[in-house]
Amino acid sequence: MFSHNTVYEEAEFRGLVRKYRQEFFDELVGYNASLKADYLLLGVRDKDCVSVLIGIQQQSEVSELFEYPLQGSPCEQVLQTGICAYPNAVCSLFPHDASLSQIGAEAYLGAGLFNELGRNVGILVAIFNSPQPDIERDKAGFHASAKLIATRLQKYFLETRTINNLSLLDEVSSLSKTGAWEYYPQDKKLFWSKETYAIHGVAMKVPIDVEQALTFYKPESKAVVQSAFHELLAHNTPYDIEVQIISAHNDSKWVRTSGKYELDDEGNIRRYFGAFEDITNYKSTVLLSEERASRIQNILDNINDAVISIDAKGIILNCNDITLKIFGYDDGELIGKSVEMLMPEPYASNHASYMANYERSGNAQIIGTGRQLPAKRKDGSVFQMELSLSESTDVGKKIYIGVVRDISERIAAQDTIYNLAYTDSVTHLRNRQWFQKECKDLILRAAVHEEYMHILLLDMDNMAQINTRLGYSNANNALQAIAENLSFIIGHEYHIYKFAGDSFIIMSKKTYKKADIYRFDTSLIENALINPRHYDIDTEDGNWSLSASLGSAVFEANKQNYERVVNVLENAVKQAKKSAPFGLCHISDDGMQEFDRYLAIKSHLRQALDKQELSLSLQPQVNHQGVTTSFEVLVRWHSNELGTVSPGDFIPIAEESHIICDIGNWVIDETLKTLKQFIARGLDLCVAINISAKQIVQPDFASSLLARVNYYGIPAQMVMLELTETALVIDIDIVKNTMDQLAKCGFRFSIDDFGTGYSSLAYLKELPISELKIDKIFIDDVSTYSNHNGSPIVDAIIDMARALNVTSIAEGVETLEQVEYLISKGCNRFQGYYFSKPMPVEHWHNTNLINNLSTNTSTKLK
Repeated sequence: MFSHNTVYEEAEFRGLVRKYRQEFFDELVGYNASLKADYLLLGVRDKDCVSVLIGIQQQSEVSELFEYPLQGSPCEQVLQTGICAYPNAVCSLFPHDASLSQIGAEAYLGAGLFNELGRNVGILVAIFNSPQPDIERDKAGFHASAKLIATRLQKYFLETRTINNLSLLDEVSSLSKTGAWEYYPQDKKLFWSKETYAIHGVAMKVPIDVEQALTFYKPESKAVVQSAFHELLAHNTPYDIEVQIISAHNDSKWVRTSGKYELDDEGNIRRYFGAFEDITNYKSTVLLSEERASRIQNILDNINDAVISIDAKGIILNCNDITLKIFGYDDGELIGKSVEMLMPEPYASNHASYMANYERSGNAQIIGTGRQLPAKRKDGSVFQMELSLSESTDVGKKIYIGVVRDISERIAAQDTIYNLAYTDSVTHLRNRQWFQKECKDLILRAAVHEEYMHILLLDMDNMAQINTRLGYSNANNALQAIAENLSFIIGHEYHIYKFAGDSFIIMSKKTYKKADIYRFDTSLIENALINPRHYDIDTEDGNWSLSASLGSAVFEANKQNYERVVNVLENAVKQAKKSAPFGLCHISDDGMQEFDRYLAIKSHLRQALDKQELSLSLQPQVNHQGVTTSFEVLVRWHSNELGTVSPGDFIPIAEESHIICDIGNWVIDETLKTLKQFIARGLDLCVAINISAKQIVQPDFASSLLARVNYYGIPAQMVMLELTETALVIDIDIVKNTMDQLAKCGFRFSIDDFGTGYSSLAYLKELPISELKIDKIFIDDVSTYSNHNGSPIVDAIIDMARALNVTSIAEGVETLEQVEYLISKGCNRFQGYYFSKPMPVEHWHNTNLINNLSTNTSTKLK
């Protein structure tokens, strides 16, 4: 359980909590005495669930431990963010968490338990049955308690692992009958391992010194050991000898003992140490050595690696058949020759000095470790080998055994895999994975020196259409040609990477100090990258002119991470696409602040509904007589953190995700409530509701809308659904079916912002449309009618509405001149500041205000 991991994971977490259950239980009880949570739970992450290991209900243990799913629970947020707190209404926030409802949870406090690799493997949760308005005050302490538990678990884990490993070491030593010794010259202290005591037959508690150790050797061996030990102490000469001892139990044994030294950081002797092996059984079988050697040789000849043994002078003593095959020699050509003949230069010339240095110092980087080195065949060709070299003795003489593996084919395969992993197959540029690695490295280096980086993202325009038009083969050839052009443009000062299927990342190799960044002209490379001539491509089907859009930013490294860099550049490209083809957006410091606001809006928008920060405003729509005939519903958002946020800012962000559907459903419900109040006051007014493209293609949109209209008792004829032209083309078949189904029930449809999108006249003819809205940008073109400066587009839309037999309505009407012109052209209804600004719903609860508006408007129109 503890032998291989360096940090605990879920399984170890579970085992350690069970082992030290009482200790953790007492600690949690003590902590809860001040926290006063109704439930305090310590759980382990178990795939998609949390298993509670210790539970405290007030000051006593929970009778039954339980398991609950992460999805839809506040613990899911904890595992993502580290700590979360909800002062009240937690069941409403997480309606799918049945566990919270069962225990009557009102407030929630949760903190993740992270191992030393930063992985969240557990969770500490406090649940309160009553609101906790000051819960934010407890977050820091709660988080610290979670960290303390995680730290204690790591300590217990390491202690257990160390004990187990020491036991394993003792077991290995016992099985191999190999002990160890250490001698510290400054203190003149000698230490034996457990197995060394066992070999000598001495109890572990008996202290030992050098003189006592020498008494166990037979007289002829004692002199050898004394001499070797003296040379080790006097001249730092390692030894490895085989001698005989008489144990404390009067048993005669052969032992192999070695001695080496270790230096401290200042080059002084810190200690001497060595191994002590019982080789009695080995010595008893020495007569069988020839048979054993033959058997070993047979084994060596049948393995796939070359095995070579050499003496201390580098002379080849033995080798197996595969050695001859790999190096291209015949039998007998290697034995007795220097191993240098298997090495290319400069390794061959330096080998003797390497060996001499090792014999003198005992230091060698290659002994006991595998290394990749070049090797030379008989024909002089050089190949890469993997060499594992070990030191041994043969009949008392030091030898070295090398195991050689020809890894030429493996290296070739690794190169292939490397290219597949980090190279784009179409353009042969380094890919997104390689950019991620190099970008993170550059951020780290630049952040240390407080420097800036210049990175650009270039995205091809309309690549999907190009693939269809050219075919994938020609489109790939075009991308390859563009990649070559871009590589030439950037020269040696930038790296270029294939970022996605149709985009490239360009990153400056240099970083810049703040003082230099103002003199750095980013426009040079930006203008070069979007020069149209680089996108004129010759293919088999002729010449094609492609285009791209470019996002560019200069980043302050110590304020960035990889994910933020990519997000900023992708946002810059999104802005550049608005000016496509060859759009360019350079993100400055203001742009970074704008992007931060974008992220802030996106983050807080998720909670706007839950915090009841959204509200409705109504803007009246009037006819030629100035009578208010209908209202358009407009949503407003005042965030507690961000203040008032314009719909132009948050609606596009909401449309990036399903949030727009949640907002749309809320708007429908609130509008129907308002209509119900209007009906109760005898008002017969239609209300227009904007429906997003994502909302109308939901499978249950029609049935859900009908159910809600019936619930509030609202006639469907009083609801006008406004759709943009974008919504019509997103999936025309689904949209048409939904519109037909709702039109049969009495709902009416308006095309909002008409003329700004992509609608086909064929679609308009087939769809159950009641109204065309003329966008404000066209109304703004209308000057005074007396100067005959009208708007041909406005005229065309009014005529089209008349031809389709639908109502025309102008929005954004702000002047009397615009009204007079629109009336003269036959526009049916009007909406804009000339009549009224959008006002909160509460403003229109007074029926007189609506009547007065109609009266005042009628006066304006006369």
